[in-house]
Amino acid sequence: MALGWLSKLIFGKKSGAQVVATYRSPTEGDKLILEQLRKMGADLEQPREVLNYLYVSTQEASHQAAAELREDGYEVTERESADAANNPPNPWLVLATKTMIVDSQSVETMRAKFEKLAAENHGDYDGWEAAATP
Repeated sequence: MALGWLSKLIFGKKSGAQVVATYRSPTEGDKLILEQLRKMGADLEQPREVLNYLYVSTQEASHQAAAELREDGYEVTERESADAANNPPNPWLVLATKTMIVDSQSVETMRAKFEKLAAENHGDYDGWEAAATP
C-alpha cells in the first residue's frame, strides 16, 4: 500500500532547523506555511518577497518556463541546480521571485501556475518560501 504524498514543514537555518509540522498535500502545506508566518508575527497584509522553486529537465524547458514567468511579473534566475549531476531527471532550477501579498487565494493561484508549468515542462514544483518580515 502506497503512503501517498507526505512532506515536512521545516523552519530555521540549516544548523538550527526544526520540523514544525507534517502534511499530506501541497495545499495543506501552503496553509501551514501561512499559519507559521502568522505565528512568527508576519503582517500578511503587507507585500513580501516570495521565492518559488521550479525544477525542469532541460535548459530549453528552463528558458520556456522563465519566459512565461517574466511575462507574469516574476524576476527569474535560471541555473543548474546545486546538485545537478545527482538530480536527474530535473537538473535545471528556475528560481522565480515576486513581491506580493501572500494569502490563501494568492498562494492557491501561484501554486496552480507553477504546477501547470511543471507539468508542461516535465518538471517538479518544489514550493515557495517567504520571510516573516517584508
